[in-house]
Amino acid sequence: MDAARRQQLTDIVAARAGVDAACAARHLALHAYDVAAALRSIDAERYTLTQRLLNKYGRDPDDALQHVALAVLQQADIGSDSVLRVERIAALAPPVAGMVMLAEWLAYVDWEGFDSALYANIDAVAAVIAGALDLPEVAASLLQARDAAVFETQRPALAAAALLFIERHITHFP
Repeated sequence: MDAARRQQLTDIVAARAGVDAACAARHLALHAYDVAAALRSIDAERYTLTQRLLNKYGRDPDDALQHVALAVLQQADIGSDSVLRVERIAALAPPVAGMVMLAEWLAYVDWEGFDSALYANIDAVAAVIAGALDLPEVAASLLQARDAAVFETQRPALAAAALLFIERHITHFP
């Protein structure tokens, strides 16, 4: 590859990633001048895994929450077959444990339905919703009304609040 082409690729990566030419050139050289790989490498250097997930999936807060929870579970090596799964999740940093528990409960709602989810750790989930997310009305609705239609209207706000909580506590997440 000639110097003019390397400079052109360096300029492209620098402009897209918003970095200086030296940084762009370094990442391009590390990745054999593959622009996409260099851009991913720059993002990995600048952002944590959680920040990258929020950037990628943030338009759908429910989906973003699920991806963040999955990343936490993978990083902590907590498998779905673990007999001690609940205890291992509870042993995570409190902000992380609460969001993973909430994400798992929301996934349970999707898999088994709202009525079944009301019997799956609902008191702890309601405590996270009322306390950490500061949504006591949503928590009260879960515990008292137990109405799937009402919950579905509140779910987008719940997921959005969870993402804001994660952003405020980003240092606790991978």
